[in-house]
Amino acid sequence: MKFVRVAVDAGPVDPLTYEVPDGLTGAIGVGSCVLVPLGPRQVVGYVIGVDESPDLANIRPIICELESPVRLSEDMLRLAEWIAEEYLCPLSQAVVSMIPGVMHCRIQERVSLIDPVREPSRLTPSERRILDAVSEAGAGRDGSPGPSGVSVESLYRIGDRASVQRVLRELESKGIIRRTRRLVAPEGKPRILRGVRPTQVAPEQAKLSDKQKQVAELIRGLGRDVSIVELGQRFGLGRSTVESLVEKGLLEWVDITFRRAPAFVKMDGCGVALTADQQAAVEAISTSLTDRASSSRKSAAGEVFLLHGVTASGKTEVYLRCIERALALGRTSLVLLPEIALTTQVMNIFRSRFADDVAVLHSGLSAGERCDEWVRVRRGEAHIVLGARSAVFAPLEKLGLVIVDEEHDSSYKQDNPPRYNARDVAIHRAEESGAVVVLGSATPSVETFFRARQGRFRLLEMPTRVENRPMPRVRVVDLREEAAKGRSTIFSEALEASIREHLAAKRQVMLLQNRRAYSVLLLCRECGFVPYCPNCAVSLKFHAAERKLSCHHCEHQEPAPTACPKCGGLKIRRFGIGTERVEEETKTLFPEARVIRMDRDTTSRRGAHASILSRFRRADADILVGTQMIAKGLDFPNVTLVGVISADTSLHLPDFRSSERTFQLISQIAGRSGRGVDPGEVVVQTFDPTNYAIQCAVNHDYAGFYRQEIEMRRELDYPPFASLANIVSRDADDRAAERRLREFVDEFVAAKGASDVTIAGPVRAVLSRLRGEYRWHAVVRSPDRRLMIDLLDEVLARRPAVRRHLTVDVDPASML
Repeated sequence: MKFVRVAVDAGPVDPLTYEVPDGLTGAIGVGSCVLVPLGPRQVVGYVIGVDESPDLANIRPIICELESPVRLSEDMLRLAEWIAEEYLCPLSQAVVSMIPGVMHCRIQERVSLIDPVREPSRLTPSERRILDAVSEAGAGRDGSPGPSGVSVESLYRIGDRASVQRVLRELESKGIIRRTRRLVAPEGKPRILRGVRPTQVAPEQAKLSDKQKQVAELIRGLGRDVSIVELGQRFGLGRSTVESLVEKGLLEWVDITFRRAPAFVKMDGCGVALTADQQAAVEAISTSLTDRASSSRKSAAGEVFLLHGVTASGKTEVYLRCIERALALGRTSLVLLPEIALTTQVMNIFRSRFADDVAVLHSGLSAGERCDEWVRVRRGEAHIVLGARSAVFAPLEKLGLVIVDEEHDSSYKQDNPPRYNARDVAIHRAEESGAVVVLGSATPSVETFFRARQGRFRLLEMPTRVENRPMPRVRVVDLREEAAKGRSTIFSEALEASIREHLAAKRQVMLLQNRRAYSVLLLCRECGFVPYCPNCAVSLKFHAAERKLSCHHCEHQEPAPTACPKCGGLKIRRFGIGTERVEEETKTLFPEARVIRMDRDTTSRRGAHASILSRFRRADADILVGTQMIAKGLDFPNVTLVGVISADTSLHLPDFRSSERTFQLISQIAGRSGRGVDPGEVVVQTFDPTNYAIQCAVNHDYAGFYRQEIEMRRELDYPPFASLANIVSRDADDRAAERRLREFVDEFVAAKGASDVTIAGPVRAVLSRLRGEYRWHAVVRSPDRRLMIDLLDEVLARRPAVRRHLTVDVDPASML
């Protein structure tokens, strides 16, 4: 008897043990996709190991194996185990997180005939009706739709579900039909086309008309399966001619999977000359790739490079050259990007250079496109994968090069379980496969730059822009002085004048405000009432276009009031600035300009990212207003002015990374200016012009920022000098949330003893209520990361019931 451990797609549960039925013993192995019972339900799972002698009673059997585009390799399972260990999550969650969301599908059952019925008279009327329906649908042995058969759902027109299933079981026991089950993604299943392929019968062996001979030779000459649709559209062939050749045995029916490829725009740029800095970086990385490829040790780890290049220094071209080298060595490449918007632009560049050798994986694709791209990678039809965070799990074999662009970006951190950082997962995956890693950024994270200074990463510097283009000139505007002048507009005199100047010169402008909506809150000037979210401890944001109030955490919405709901007063005022207001005031102040906006509200539709960026690239718009999604990596040569409406949005948040994020955001958005032949300009508006993060960003001084920031981190014992874990207790009952966390803290303190680990709290979380639950948190800190994780794991293991109400975030990107 064989038993296996199965990771199930059913939330935060550990792998479960199931028995393998005798009929499936040879088919089920590690990585298999299976259907298993879980309580009264049936759920999808993946076999992750064999359980030799389980000490369990009443072990339930696997129901069946499922046909799935995903079969997890041993390498990927080892990666899942590492994620579960490093980020303290159940192994099942880590395994399921690797599978594209499109693979979390419904189960489709299909029926096909095995043998002809030799004694029809022994069939019941119900069995005859079912068999007639299956035969009429073409699921016989003549190859019409092949062995995939017909769906069981299509048979429910004959009778109710229970009776049809009973008859199918009887026919299956008699060996007349075969039932198979497979995963089908809603709107994402592969598109199957009816087609033909040549048989071994040559045209001269059959009696054919002249036209039939021509068609047979044409199809044979294609050397591949061809769909009926293509034969009709491309060659003008009718279905009847093809069917006659099938009847004569020269062709046979086949199913052809039609690939849905993401659209892209071909771009020029091949054969550009490298700068000296680019050439040095390419040579260093290529040498490391070559050394790794020639190593006789399979486990020889590749190097980790930090490519620190200012904006517009040509990091993308370095990536492309290094990928070319990896391909020449027979290795695959993985490229991670932080934003879907950025993925769209880079996809155009990569597809223009490498054509179909590039697969794209991100949530902006349709379900069908994601399914097709994943399968292409698994089959080895694409050797380069480009995508956002979850693309780190792409099923690439012979991985040689891993690139993490904008490595500092917080979007690489998953904000729901498992809370992994894709950058760190990518580095570990590369270490396990011996691949070379390139971390690219104009503003590296403090932790990454610290590792480079310590010699753990190899630092490559590109301090100048391509073609020696100057860095943009940056001006800081003190909004306190603007307020003293009595200006009521969100635009300072300097920014307004600069916008007019650049528009007059037929140049484009980008305006950053890292908050969406129209205003941050409404306030009654008579009684002080502020509309708050009923589920979260935040004010509702006002969206003017739809006249609604919205919570940006739980998506609660309600109509915006015209009078105060508390006192009935009419003095409802709007405070705070969002992108919607920036767009409105820009249109009012510059009526001749064509203004578009890019934020979460305007990019919710599929393809919206690409559409907005394409419109701006074609110069169909003069001003682009947006949140941080317009700040990174985008390349618009005609943009010569960038305006930062408020640089203080994230500066004073209660988070030790707030200064770093402010510096990065200003530096990155400033880098969008002056990337063409004309010099660029940046205007930064702020109430805190002397802050070191703003001053260093204005002066393009990463080294100066790093010096001040690292000393602050050293003094306060923040990363990279210590590792952190944020423990959040949540409950609909405020006291229960606090009590649970206090018990955990007491137990943790007892367990840690005199070890070099500290825990602070519990205290209310900054976001004290979220989605209807109260939140308390405690912060664990230690210079020994392994010790911290092991202690947390030990204490959590003692309290499995409590663990379900605790969120454990190792290496948190935010402390809110």
